[in-house]
Amino acid sequence: MVFRPSETEQLTVTEKFDLVIAGGGPSGSAAAWQAAQTGAKVVVLDKAVFPRDKPCGDGLTARAVGYLQKMGLAEEVAKFHQINRVTVYSPSRWELSFPKRPGMPDHGHTVSRTELDMLLLKHAESAGAVVREGAEVAGPIFDDRGRVTGVTLKGGGQVHGDAVIAADGAYSPIKRALKIDSEYNGYAAVAIRSEMDANRPDSDSFDIYLKLKFQGDQLPGYGWVFPMGGNRVNIGLGYVTSYKAWQSINATGFLGEFLRTLPPEWELPPIEELKKNKSVRAWRLPMGFTAWPPWRPGVLFTGDSLGAGKPASGAGISKALESGLTAGECAIAALQNGGPDDFTNYAQRMHDAWGKEYRRGRYMHKLIGNPTLANAGIKLLDNARFRDAILKATYKKAEGPQHRF
Repeated sequence: MVFRPSETEQLTVTEKFDLVIAGGGPSGSAAAWQAAQTGAKVVVLDKAVFPRDKPCGDGLTARAVGYLQKMGLAEEVAKFHQINRVTVYSPSRWELSFPKRPGMPDHGHTVSRTELDMLLLKHAESAGAVVREGAEVAGPIFDDRGRVTGVTLKGGGQVHGDAVIAADGAYSPIKRALKIDSEYNGYAAVAIRSEMDANRPDSDSFDIYLKLKFQGDQLPGYGWVFPMGGNRVNIGLGYVTSYKAWQSINATGFLGEFLRTLPPEWELPPIEELKKNKSVRAWRLPMGFTAWPPWRPGVLFTGDSLGAGKPASGAGISKALESGLTAGECAIAALQNGGPDDFTNYAQRMHDAWGKEYRRGRYMHKLIGNPTLANAGIKLLDNARFRDAILKATYKKAEGPQHRF
């Protein structure tokens, strides 16, 4: 059941659910779908009215595709624009296929967040979750022991639950109210993108540009060109905030400079035109765990509120889906076997899945914030033998991506 804003205004009386999920993005919808399948009474609250746009690179990695297939959305995902390879300019041009893992897809896709998030929210609803659009979560409700027992809504009203999942984004009001002191010092990236028409054939490649310079400094980030199908492209760039002068960067102007480096025959619109049609959107991407442990009594954090962005690339959708599915499962398991005071099961699952990767990410982000080290890293990646050695060390021979240059 979906409640629109006019209906939501009539539903501000105190209500009780097994699980209250703040946020209807990929992690929130995945958590709702997972939990609702157990028969639990689940509600998803989101301030937006769907469909709505969301700034993103719009790329689905092979892992993201795998999670969507696991959720029973294989047929819908197959209709998205398919991606079979990654083309990297460092500045030398080289290609990677997706790794071949048993039982895993060997391709990605692109799809707008407008379409993807609507699909996921409806999928959660079809599993039995109640969806309330236009319901903005203002903060948590606490019991007399400090455990989160629900949320308050902006404009009035409360929604109570045995547990809450905070899937409410990088600026999570629930996390802010709890004044989280994370055991891990996560970090963040700044990203900006625009979608536009391009005079170029549709391709099956994620194109990545590693030479990203600001006032002569190599930035810890990259630019991208992702084909969306129908001669549309998502073009953007991102950089982590370990670069000491990151606040001096005018992201919109920097995107305009990047657009001017791309082939003129693509006939891309200038940044001024893109700004006028409001297709330029920037966002903050928390990474490396910004809330750890990923729970407090009564509440679990997922997606951007957890700091779940992938350290190596900033990819967020696959991590959002994984954290959401895991949180939905662990929340219900805890409620059935001990109660909402302890979600250590969720912390263990997340640490086992991401702990080493995110620890390396936190270390690397400090290093590459130094332009000299970042430039040295790019030079190493521009060496084909070095890349081959890294790939062989990272992947088992049977699983590794094909490397062409």
